[in-house]
Amino acid sequence: MIRPVEERYRTVRELFPELRTEVFNGRIVVNDTGTWQHNTILAQVLFQLIPVVAGRGWEIWPNITVFLGAEADRYVPDLAVVPQRPVMESDEAVRGDSTLLLVDVVAAGGAYDAHVVKPLGYAPAGVPLYLVIDPFQRLVKLYSEPGRDGYTRETVEPVGAPLTLPAPWDHPLDTGRLLCV
Repeated sequence: MIRPVEERYRTVRELFPELRTEVFNGRIVVNDTGTWQHNTILAQVLFQLIPVVAGRGWEIWPNITVFLGAEADRYVPDLAVVPQRPVMESDEAVRGDSTLLLVDVVAAGGAYDAHVVKPLGYAPAGVPLYLVIDPFQRLVKLYSEPGRDGYTRETVEPVGAPLTLPAPWDHPLDTGRLLCV
């Protein structure tokens, strides 16, 4: 049996396929696509991740739904890095435990969801790394070591400080380049 929220979620996705549709604590949220500043930050992330991703045969997917469980919310990160042949829940949704890194750039009005709600949903689903880039606070936060009750490690760096993605990445990010806008 399909839950009422799940049914409404599917209907909204069908009505507005060009928009980003997510479910947060049972509420359906529809957002416009990012601004030029948002997209410039994402481009800077991509420039730094592509050499590692390409060298290991991984893939970068923008705006794919992350399946967190049958009764869980549905989040759409700005970027998802997945291994070759990740486990899919459907054509539109990759399983959280089949990702390598999820990335979000905080949008106006989205800080609470990015810093609090999403980490609490991603960790129990086995998402190994969740990177939040916050241009408003001028910081970068990496959630790692997921557990049933949340991430056990949060690394917060101000813009300009180095941040190294842990294994299987073992790759430094130049945070100064991420927020050059």
